[in-house]
Amino acid sequence: MDSELTLSGWAARRRIAPADHLGRLKSLTLYLRAVGLTVLCTAIAFPLFRYFDPVNIVMIYLLGTTLAGLRLGRGPAALTAVANVILFDFFFVPPRYSFYIAESQYLFTIGVMLVIALVIANLMVSVRQQTEAADTREHRTALLYAMSRELAAAADIATMARIAARHISAVFQSRALVIALPPSGVPPAVSSLEEPDAVTLLLDDALIQWVAADRQSAGFGTTRSPESPLLYLPLCGALRTVGVLTIEAKNMARPLPPDQANLLEALAGQIAQSLERAQLASLAEEAHVAAERAALRNTLLASISHDLRAPLAAIAGAGNLVAQTEHRLDAHRRTTLGRLIEEKARDMTALLSNVLELMRLESGAGVVKADWISIEDLVGSALRYTAHRLTGWLVITDLPDDLPMIFVDASLVVQLIVNLLENVPKYTPPGTTITLSANSNGKVLTLLVQDDGPGFGARDPESMFGKFQRGREESEITGLGLGLAICRVISQLHGGAIRAANCVPHGARFEVDFPLQSADSSAIAAGTRV
Repeated sequence: MDSELTLSGWAARRRIAPADHLGRLKSLTLYLRAVGLTVLCTAIAFPLFRYFDPVNIVMIYLLGTTLAGLRLGRGPAALTAVANVILFDFFFVPPRYSFYIAESQYLFTIGVMLVIALVIANLMVSVRQQTEAADTREHRTALLYAMSRELAAAADIATMARIAARHISAVFQSRALVIALPPSGVPPAVSSLEEPDAVTLLLDDALIQWVAADRQSAGFGTTRSPESPLLYLPLCGALRTVGVLTIEAKNMARPLPPDQANLLEALAGQIAQSLERAQLASLAEEAHVAAERAALRNTLLASISHDLRAPLAAIAGAGNLVAQTEHRLDAHRRTTLGRLIEEKARDMTALLSNVLELMRLESGAGVVKADWISIEDLVGSALRYTAHRLTGWLVITDLPDDLPMIFVDASLVVQLIVNLLENVPKYTPPGTTITLSANSNGKVLTLLVQDDGPGFGARDPESMFGKFQRGREESEITGLGLGLAICRVISQLHGGAIRAANCVPHGARFEVDFPLQSADSSAIAAGTRV
């Protein structure tokens, strides 16, 4: 953490308070247990002395020293080693029951015994400390892993803050609160926080703002407002402070033990990384959405301006000719101009209708009103609607009589077929044959619309279903390139799919699948998007 006063430094710089009564009692108990262990070794060795030499009795005392080193700590273990030597000398070295050593060999034995006992005690204490350190590291790693796993699965920053606060509270047995800072870095007012602990913890707005700005700890046990019952820790990211961690300090020791201080620092660092990652992802998503919105707006404006300029110019020119009084127009010219104005106005209406229809379908504003209907009726309605546009093209229908009925929104499916049919006169020459056929395999009814025109050429047919994708990039054909995009949305609303492909040797083919399962029909009837 980028802070002048880190937790470990905070624990080191605090004034070391005298040990309390409970700590002294615990220390005294350990030393009493050390003396008791020496007495126990003597009690075991005393009846065995008549069967073993004094050198063998030494092993019992060395075993006691080893147990003291494993269980009692360095000081009590050293006391056990010294006490064992003293009692061994008193009870088992001739002359017994005195501290006088008559033979020099026993003096050597006692000296070696003392050295070995102290070495064993020190080694056992080191093993114990290493074991405890390994357990602490394992516990800290497990806590960090558990919290990081939950943080990685969190969907938003608020959920991350709640998860982090829950883990901190469980570890330190104190209430905690994580205050995530917005990108501006200005902490929210305490009154605006929705967390219940924000009220009961009695947060200090001034301290929170100071911690966020200066990236330093404040509150309980620090140089800034040490009388506060709460500890405020900055959650520092790579570039700025991403949050403030607040912990109720009523269950915390003064000073905080180094292992707990290191654990809290590690947890705070993990929380800061997760919050920063989530905030960066949120900013990236917002930038991506903004870029897409700008690109879509620019594309829409460019397409509309391109495709509306020509019909507007034609309408303006025709209207100008009709309005001139100095030139008399015969009936044929007046009719031609009127039809031109009507045709261009219809094209403009179709352009705007496509834009509005796509927005309506994608937003889900219109509920699908499905009913059972035959594909023959849908194709017939579409052909009647497009009859005036398909003059000069040969239309062939091949619809078997045994086709099942489908559960669809008739108006939407008719619009889908109309969009497919209207593409043919735009991109194929007159005289082209259009074939509409259908088949069913019991699960899906597939409608095929095929022509023998030039096809899609080298372009990927599937790319034609994107927004503002036209059969030819530059042409005089009116349209925004939304017709096939609307077809795909309609097919998805009905739980189906639409595909495009080039025909052999030439031509284009569209396949539309309508599922026949009752489960899909129920979803459509409820107006849900599949």
